[in-house]
Amino acid sequence: MCVVQVLACRARGLDESDECDRFDRLWALADEELVLDPLTTENDRATPAQPAVPAPSLLFTGSRPASPASTASASHLLPDPEKSRAVLFGVGAYAHLESLPGVPAGLRDLGAALAGPTGAFSSDHAQVMVDPGSATEILDVVQGASDTAEDTLLLYFSGHGLIDSHSGDLSLALPESRSEAEYTSLQYNWIRRAVLGSPARRKLVILDCCYSGRAASVMGGGTDPLPLITIAGTALITATNENRMALAPTGEPYTAFTGELIDILRHGVPDGPHVLDIDLIFDELRRRSVAKARPLPQMQHRGSMGRLPLATNPQYRAEPPS
Repeated sequence: MCVVQVLACRARGLDESDECDRFDRLWALADEELVLDPLTTENDRATPAQPAVPAPSLLFTGSRPASPASTASASHLLPDPEKSRAVLFGVGAYAHLESLPGVPAGLRDLGAALAGPTGAFSSDHAQVMVDPGSATEILDVVQGASDTAEDTLLLYFSGHGLIDSHSGDLSLALPESRSEAEYTSLQYNWIRRAVLGSPARRKLVILDCCYSGRAASVMGGGTDPLPLITIAGTALITATNENRMALAPTGEPYTAFTGELIDILRHGVPDGPHVLDIDLIFDELRRRSVAKARPLPQMQHRGSMGRLPLATNPQYRAEPPS
């Protein structure tokens, strides 16, 4: 995708976004042909007739054509609530940075939606942390969820995102964080390490913060683990790209990204399928962002992870039997 972006920028008369969308759809369709089992993981072995082909990272920046598998009911893929874990954490009250009053309510209401009647998680295994005191407090909870999740692991952060001045990597701002002192923030790399080490079959990280697109790659080029989507069964959704600010509109009860996600989970998608998977949710998030001229969310995932359901659709209407 990076190669396509560079070539599209250099070519005259081509729109970079359109060319990336075309490439994304082509590669996604080719990837679908390689996935024989929607639950394929990195431990699966290819048969002699179907040699193993490593699927590269895909950056989804627009809608993709729905396939029969993605539009059909995916209830058989719903996470097992007893074997899945969700941790939502974030900061609304900052000592040295601008406060984000919509974060606490957003985290609590999003947690309630994910673990509610239409959500895919159990309230017993969905933890919400507002204004955590330290990086250690967060990482202890994240590591515990990572170690015990067997089906699906979901991690969600909402707050300020900062850029490390030395490596260029993303850091998550804590209540006492200072923008000029990198050591006061939680490096995203520690979250990524916990996710990559989890035995969960499916892993989803969602970041609602400024510069969150930097989580899509190892910006510093060090020896840390590769981006999440180099491992099958992982997905990353970010509120914006690597260079843009996220949005917390004045007077609105939530941040822009979290608010739209809550609304989708609570009220569903008109004329949508029975189950809301992350591909459909992302497309709806992006459509709403375009309509409101707000920062565009980004997504990366491998193969069939886009079909991971997060909730049932409250607006689903089954067709009467013929």
